Amino acid sequence: MSISVQILLATYNGERFLREQLDSLVNQTFQDFTILIRDDGSTDDTLKIIKEYQQKNLLKIKLLIDEKRNVGAAQNFGILLENSTADYMFFCDQDDVWLNEKMELSLTKMLEVENMKTIMPCLIFSNMMAIDELGNVTNNSVWKQLKLHPEYFTLNRLLIQNIPHGCTMLVNKALRNIACPIPTTAILHDHWVALLSVACGNWSFISDPLILLRNHTENVTRKKSSLTDKLNRFTINFLSKKEYEYFIKIRVDQARALLNRINAFATHEQRELLKNFLLLENKSGFKRKKILLQNNFFRTTLWHTLKMILRA
Repeated sequence: MSISVQILLATYNGERFLREQLDSLVNQTFQDFTILIRDDGSTDDTLKIIKEYQQKNLLKIKLLIDEKRNVGAAQNFGILLENSTADYMFFCDQDDVWLNEKMELSLTKMLEVENMKTIMPCLIFSNMMAIDELGNVTNNSVWKQLKLHPEYFTLNRLLIQNIPHGCTMLVNKALRNIACPIPTTAILHDHWVALLSVACGNWSFISDPLILLRNHTENVTRKKSSLTDKLNRFTINFLSKKEYEYFIKIRVDQARALLNRINAFATHEQRELLKNFLLLENKSGFKRKKILLQNNFFRTTLWHTLKMILRA
């Protein structure tokens, strides 16, 4: 069976680590793929590096050109997703490193989960190892480090907190068709895709790390993890009512978009769960706490869940 596979690579001022990422794509055990890249208005040598790899002809790269600039990570990936016609699509960040068998193992798992039923929206994601700016491994399991085990991959928990990282995701065309266009109220593209896969599709995971997830000071989607940074975030988040209400609002906005997208084929239970989640926007105090508790709108750790409920 012939399948088309495409890597969707979103770039923005990625000159520091882009070559290393592209080299890891060159070295994949699965080689029958193309790369669709959209740059979000880089001012460094990112485009120069992309064109360098195009000229080397080591990778089949297509650079997507449009008039939009600085749309942000979620919409950058959204535009890539809308412009891909492949059967299977990998999301790819510019600063990570893919282990050699990432694509092969992910595709094998995808075909197993689809079981010849390509009309079923499907998502595959995996664990990761964390690395620093120099490429040194700082943690052998990001899932364990961040308490992101797939057992929490349920609609009620995903509405509060995303589980899989987009850089590990493989989606099929059926899921792509439902996900597009990614609404502007989606917190991130991966959070949106995860919600859709659990609401109206099928999904599976690979427990082994398939990428090296790079944490560095310039990364726009990964929080700093030093003790000082964590303490500062805790103080701001715990004491600031404004921060907490923003936390609720962006999740409610995303949930509203999800309900609108799946309403025609959602189950009664899913509709009720989403409607209950939307109630969080205009409730406070005991009533908000009750909604969170009754519907298991929890985070992945007891501590973070208790903190969230106490502040409601």
